[in-house]
Amino acid sequence: MRAIGSIEILIIVAAVMGGLFICISFASHLYGLNSIRNKTVGNGQHGTAKWANKKEIKEAYRRIPYEPGRWREDENSRPKEQGIVVGCETIGKDTVGLVDTGDVHCMMIGAAGVGKTAFWLYPNIEYACASGMSFLSTDTKGDILRNYGTIASKYYGYHISVIDLRNPMRSHGNNLLHLVNKYMDLYAEHPETIAYKAKAEKYAKIIAKTIILSGMDTGSFGQNAYFYDAAEGLLTASILLVSEFCKPEERHIVSVFKILQELLATGNGKQRNQFQSLMNLLPSDHKARWFAGAALNTSEQSMASVMSTALSRLNAFLDSELETILCNDTEIDAEKFCNEKSAIFIIMPEEDSSKYFMVSLIIQQLYREILAVADENGGKLKNRVVFYCDEFGTCATCSQLKRLRTRQ
Repeated sequence: MRAIGSIEILIIVAAVMGGLFICISFASHLYGLNSIRNKTVGNGQHGTAKWANKKEIKEAYRRIPYEPGRWREDENSRPKEQGIVVGCETIGKDTVGLVDTGDVHCMMIGAAGVGKTAFWLYPNIEYACASGMSFLSTDTKGDILRNYGTIASKYYGYHISVIDLRNPMRSHGNNLLHLVNKYMDLYAEHPETIAYKAKAEKYAKIIAKTIILSGMDTGSFGQNAYFYDAAEGLLTASILLVSEFCKPEERHIVSVFKILQELLATGNGKQRNQFQSLMNLLPSDHKARWFAGAALNTSEQSMASVMSTALSRLNAFLDSELETILCNDTEIDAEKFCNEKSAIFIIMPEEDSSKYFMVSLIIQQLYREILAVADENGGKLKNRVVFYCDEFGTCATCSQLKRLRTRQ
């Protein structure tokens, strides 16, 4: 047998490399971007998501002339379709917006400085104003408020509310108990209208649930679930008591903390603490007594744990600056937000993590109250509302984010 020469080895190596290049070229043709666009994910077994073609884009979005200068001057020229601007096309000197009018969520992701705010958020806020959608916008520096607060108010007639966590002394008020107080007062004037009392109780439960569950996952409670559920009922009862019996200037969340703290003291005689003594003074059919039932009908140690749980969730509100926001009247509540053209600007200091919880708390509470308003209208709002959560990753986690849904 003769040995293989060097030339023959080179020929074999060249043939192997040539075959390898052919295989790579064939694979890139099968699995390249163009082929992916034309195939469903996982060949159909994991859904039907794929890249949209031009025909599908044309069918999915409304093409609406984007004319902010004209919208501001002529009310009749404003668009009637409400939705999110997801892109644009330039036709000659005119700009046409691609508007998704469906009930959808939209996430904008981009590196710092690419123009997320200037080239996506601002056009969307302008379109929201022109089409009459109420909106909430978060902002870390106050630029969105400075650039669009005056425009929304002056040209489009919007009610503006500013919750400034960077400079609380300059902020509008955001009394968490505003709607509870509103309907408690109406019930006091019209005791025959049970609907007012029911609404006060409903909004009290919303506030309590939002505070107890803010930033937490209910699935992680485990054996402690009872204490959180009981603390929620205890907090609901305390909110109702503050709203019904306190002076007008004292009906806010800080008073709820003070009352719980004072009533935690040891009671007299057979009563384990002052809170139980207070509950016994109420009529047997008073709803506050019912809401606190889980905490009242348990052992002394368990009741102390429940009250401590509620107090610990209220500790975050003990801040002299925050009190200037939480203890004053609310500029825009959920009902006004849904029924009138309104804009809420939340300015959050990204360098102060202690304020993050307030942003997520406001968003969660407003969302829950909007759902309550929608339920009263057959599950649908009269007018579309939208949340523009700029720098949302900076905020504390919204425990209800995965449950957020759109309702027109």
